[in-house]
Amino acid sequence: MRRIGLVVLIAALAAAGAFAQQEYDFNIMGTGARARGMGGAFIGVADDATAVGWNPAGLAQLEKMEASVVGLFNITKYSSESTFGGETDTYEESASHPAPAFASFVIPLKTGNKNLALAVAYQRMVDMGNKAKGSDQDYGYFPTGDYDWTYEAKGGMDAITPAIAVQLSDNFSFGAAGNIYINGVTEKQKNTFTADQSITDNFTEETKFSGFNFNAGALVSLQKFSIGAMMRFPFNLKIDITNSNDYTNLPTYGSGSTSSEMSGAEFSMPMIIGFGAAVKPTDKLTLAADYEIRPYSNSEFSYQGTSDDAGMNDCNQLRVGMEYIFTGPNAVFPIRLGFRTDPKTFDGFKGTWTSPDTSQASGYAITGGFGLNMGRMMLDLAYEYGNLKPIDVSGDLFGYQASMMSEYKSHNIMASAIFHF
Repeated sequence: MRRIGLVVLIAALAAAGAFAQQEYDFNIMGTGARARGMGGAFIGVADDATAVGWNPAGLAQLEKMEASVVGLFNITKYSSESTFGGETDTYEESASHPAPAFASFVIPLKTGNKNLALAVAYQRMVDMGNKAKGSDQDYGYFPTGDYDWTYEAKGGMDAITPAIAVQLSDNFSFGAAGNIYINGVTEKQKNTFTADQSITDNFTEETKFSGFNFNAGALVSLQKFSIGAMMRFPFNLKIDITNSNDYTNLPTYGSGSTSSEMSGAEFSMPMIIGFGAAVKPTDKLTLAADYEIRPYSNSEFSYQGTSDDAGMNDCNQLRVGMEYIFTGPNAVFPIRLGFRTDPKTFDGFKGTWTSPDTSQASGYAITGGFGLNMGRMMLDLAYEYGNLKPIDVSGDLFGYQASMMSEYKSHNIMASAIFHF
């Protein structure tokens, strides 16, 4: 009985891990090493080219022509542990990948004596890259024995974003940006069977995204204080999926391939509203805070004339951060710290087996970074540590003490380079 209970726990953990891997995080957030080093508290700051994604009104603050590029390197570690009647099973897995994050070009102009800025940017709105590998027992429906598998996902939901911002008064700016959604993700899983390397079973899934929406923002800037607001308008994200399965020497099935398509599906993205404020107690210190309202519980999935609730949770997010500037004889050295909540669209599983808490899974991120500003060039580096425990349950199960825990730890390194002309 104890062994059966442990098997049940392991199966539950595996299902939870697989679900979490496939649960793409549609919590769209701006980018840039400076902003992310401050925890993402940038709606009320928005004074570089990444304002395109945070608050386009901030582009009106730029006085020089500017080009920027941002890259991301992610490391994610997953661990799980289950115990049942004194028996323990543990599992660990890690994956890493680089990804493009942002590139932009901004041209500041004048209209009368007021600032006007035009910009175009490429943004990785949702990064879906991932890698994993492992070994498993036979499928159960093919007598092929144990097998090794590798999984890799490349790509994400990207956008081409033209933007405009205008200074309407000495202290008030307004901006707007249009997001043209492109690209997608390609997922591949390769299964090779241990006893006979000639037996393979490989799967490929290609997902393409398309759509369009607007962002709008406003910014009030005073000498020591600024406040901003941002709105991402709702839209339907179109999704087209192609699946293929290639196999060789499978018992009963032999060698061959199959494929299927799903085109015309749509996911309704909700209206997202954010507010931010920043205060400068001194010329060298900036303190900032943001709050975003993300009602994903209103989202629906539609296909072939049928719409269903997407079953997601709202992901309202709080972000706080600071920046302090050290000044040298030939350069400026800013340092940054930040924190943000990280609520997820899916539910967790915590508490006890008899009365589990299946409310929303939520994690957090601690951030930091530094920069080097030398004349026309600005270099920034940010680090984000994220933590999420979607499963943490214990208590009596089948008359034995049992527990189950899963944890994700993410390490993001983001680097930015900005050039002024």
